[in-house]
Amino acid sequence: GGGAYGAAKAGGAFDLVRFVQQPQVVARIVSAVFALIVFACLVGDGYMSRPEDPQLYCIFNHNEDACRYGIGIGVLAFLACIFFFMVDVYFPQISNTTDRKYLVLADLGFSG
Repeated sequence: GGGAYGAAKAGGAFDLVRFVQQPQVVARIVSAVFALIVFACLVGDGYMSRPEDPQLYCIFNHNEDACRYGIGIGVLAFLACIFFFMVDVYFPQISNTTDRKYLVLADLGFSG
């Protein structure tokens, strides 16, 4: 039947297999994994020290802001993936079309 903003009408049972097979869900899971990889790589290997100096410095041209920016983007991307994944889970239960519209526009705006 018809739906609003890309989902079926509100209500009904949650089908996990059908949910996981949706392209946006697969893309969110892959994006969350990549965001974790970016974050983990920068935290683990983004800072080095010289043998004569114990002070840690960013490997990107010794610019601390570059490492902080990458870590911040990684964390923000991971949190956004988790948030929009949860929105995808609860989206079919949202009956208000205005709320659905704002969630879809928020997803589109953040992705853009």
